[in-house]
Amino acid sequence: MKKIIIIIYVLIILSEKSYSQSQDTIFLKNDDKFLNSIQLSENTNNNINLSLNIYKEHFIYLNDKTLLDIEYNDVTYFYVKKYLGYKWLPKIIGLSAYYFPLFESKLAQYGLPKELKYLAIVESNLNPRAISSVGAKGIWQFMPATGKQYGLYNDIYVDLFYDPVASTDAAARYLKDLYNKFGDWNLAISAYNCGPGKIEALVKSYKTKNYWKLRPYMPKETQAYVPTFIAINYIFNFYKEHQMKPLYFKYSFFDFKIIRNEKDQAINKDELFKFSNPHILKNYLPKGIYYYKIKER
Repeated sequence: MKKIIIIIYVLIILSEKSYSQSQDTIFLKNDDKFLNSIQLSENTNNNINLSLNIYKEHFIYLNDKTLLDIEYNDVTYFYVKKYLGYKWLPKIIGLSAYYFPLFESKLAQYGLPKELKYLAIVESNLNPRAISSVGAKGIWQFMPATGKQYGLYNDIYVDLFYDPVASTDAAARYLKDLYNKFGDWNLAISAYNCGPGKIEALVKSYKTKNYWKLRPYMPKETQAYVPTFIAINYIFNFYKEHQMKPLYFKYSFFDFKIIRNEKDQAINKDELFKFSNPHILKNYLPKGIYYYKIKER
């Protein structure tokens, strides 16, 4: 079965300069000014330490309300403490108000735990134009082959690897396939990072699907992946208890009032268009209607 996406191209003139999609800092260069113009509050971060028992109670709460395995141990505690000290997190917490409604709707569409939305922070810090040193792209950091397998498309005008909607849909389908393969969310999440082949080989070699038993044999980056995901989950649920104050975001991905509201003179339309359409690579698009056929898995 194929899903047909219709993209209507209209002639749009933006500014004189176009993106350079190869620049790792493009998020800061092109989006920072726009983001700063629509934040509501200043960030005053006064992180406090809680007792160990409070941390453990928080972990129990998280584990009880999700299908995921949110285990408290020395590793996950270490990563929570580590990420609580990162000064960029309040901005990401604020920016999540824009992207999370999209992520949650796609995860719900495929019957997946909503907490998987935090993987996008682990992958890209919610930067839809992120490019890794090994060629992974977009907010969900798809490698070219995997992205194309899940229907992501690119040409000289658009790159769906950078499209938050298309890439989130692809990520949800990929995560669902990985869970169906391994039957364990920690293994599925690890496979998202290092590839299902590596995890499958470990399961076969050590004859177990216990993530914590297999973790020491995973690649170094993958060993950190699930604990980082758990730490981000923890912080997003309990940042107030740690007196972390985000830079709140005014709008969500589905809030079209931002496009219609002519009274908000602080918003530059060029900056808004660039921020909202990271998958459009040029300052103009050709006229016409194009059809992209994406195989449903």
